[in-house]
Amino acid sequence: MDTETTGLRWKTDRAFGVALAWDDQATFVRNGAFEIDQIGDLVKDLFSADHKTFIFHNAEFDLHMLRETYGIEPPKKIIDTLRVAHLLDSSASHTLKNWGEENYGKTATFYETLVDEYRKKYRLKDYSQVPQQLMLDYASNDVILTKALAYKYVPAVKKDVKKLFELEHKLIPVILDMEREGIRIDLDYIEQLKARITKAKRKLTDEIYELVGKPIELGSTKQLGDYFFHRLKIDPPVQTEKNNNSTGERALKAIEHPEGRKVAKRILKWRELEKIDNTYLSSYLKLESNGRIHARWNACGTLTGRFSGSDPNLMNIPKDDNIRKIFIPDVEFVDMDFSQIELKLMAHASRQQNMVHAFTSGQDLHAYTASLVLNRPIEQIDKAGPERQMAKSLNFGVIYGIGVRGLAEYAGMSITRSKRYLDNYWKMYPDIKIYFDGIVKKAEKDGYVRTLFGRKIPLTKRWYAAPNYIIQGSAGDIIKLSLFRTWKYVKEHGGSIRNTVHDQILYDNIDVKHISPIKEIMEDYNFSMPVSVDVKTSKKSWGDLYDQQ
Repeated sequence: MDTETTGLRWKTDRAFGVALAWDDQATFVRNGAFEIDQIGDLVKDLFSADHKTFIFHNAEFDLHMLRETYGIEPPKKIIDTLRVAHLLDSSASHTLKNWGEENYGKTATFYETLVDEYRKKYRLKDYSQVPQQLMLDYASNDVILTKALAYKYVPAVKKDVKKLFELEHKLIPVILDMEREGIRIDLDYIEQLKARITKAKRKLTDEIYELVGKPIELGSTKQLGDYFFHRLKIDPPVQTEKNNNSTGERALKAIEHPEGRKVAKRILKWRELEKIDNTYLSSYLKLESNGRIHARWNACGTLTGRFSGSDPNLMNIPKDDNIRKIFIPDVEFVDMDFSQIELKLMAHASRQQNMVHAFTSGQDLHAYTASLVLNRPIEQIDKAGPERQMAKSLNFGVIYGIGVRGLAEYAGMSITRSKRYLDNYWKMYPDIKIYFDGIVKKAEKDGYVRTLFGRKIPLTKRWYAAPNYIIQGSAGDIIKLSLFRTWKYVKEHGGSIRNTVHDQILYDNIDVKHISPIKEIMEDYNFSMPVSVDVKTSKKSWGDLYDQQ
């Protein structure tokens, strides 16, 4: 099944017909030729057959459109070929057109090309203006293709990763609920923040104009380049791939010229404010509906299987209370965040016993690592000092395949000291080194790695990143599993899930007596050390969280 729609946003666009393929038949039932109620009744009758399985490509989109246009709730059994494609090869393009062509050649997308040419020729705004006969062929071809791909690949994917196949499909109603309910935003606060940012940008602009001696377009890389590299005659610190003089963040931070440094510092601050405005303020105001935003959570949007987001992207919300204050609860937010889950997965997977012991005995891992690397009693490691910060950089850096130079730049230390610390780290945690080296070799040999839950992650070159993919992907699997388990609980006992960012889930309207059971569900994993979840709550905003007592 597939819906043909006037656009891609279910809050504002609508379906103008439904395409169906069954046995060796296919058709496109169009609004106008039939009443909307008639189409709704037809699909409801089909969905009432609980023994039947309904196949979609990008199921959430079509299910939103079916609900908003025809008043239809989802069927019980669903297969999403987008999820099938992603589990098969997360590095490939998962559009129906590309996957269809890959399997069946250009004939698979003949009608799509025909419709695109027709729309361009007659300058049609959307597909609803395409004549019925052409739409019949086009829409019928899409559902035939979806069905054929499902029959071809579902058995192999289920055989390879049956539990992940089931999990990804169980997440469909979870994501539908999150997207449909949306999350409240404080419109007054956004306007206040915009006003503050506009004022701050104006002040920075005036200061830059005064330093430069004339107006300069701050968004123009050419004008900035002319000022820094021609007028001030600064040697360009960074070259772009096209051998142009870069005015990017790294280049501006490296400028040492007295006047140039003052201007560069202000430009970086201006860009930071501009980004906040464009990403979190102006875009939210454009997308809001009745004081809520209804973002999209894409379960198949990343190589490792972690969620991605769009319209707007709620995956990229920084841990900045000023930004998070934009989001306000219907009743009360309950934020649950996995504590150091990636480090725990690294310790578990590598069987590094002293790190496992540090976790199980409740040690501060970064202070513990600092004591090992520096050969100093842990009591002498200042919790707020540079030694612990160095160890934190090491602990997280090794997951991302950081080298001596990378650690030196990231932690702000000399190459000599960075090498000594990294060498000591591997001496103190030898099993992690052995595990990482083994994973890299296996990735080079197989061309892929698997998470602890069996998810296949393809790799091409960048073999050093293989351990990171395993740990990131495993953490993503944990979030997905926790999301489904806790959604089932809140559906039964009341409450909603508003967002998930990296290793945390944001709940709303949870009765206080249910907080502990939900926490227990999230911590219920059988690793070599306890999985722990930090809980914070707020009735005011996501940026005003405080520890749950």
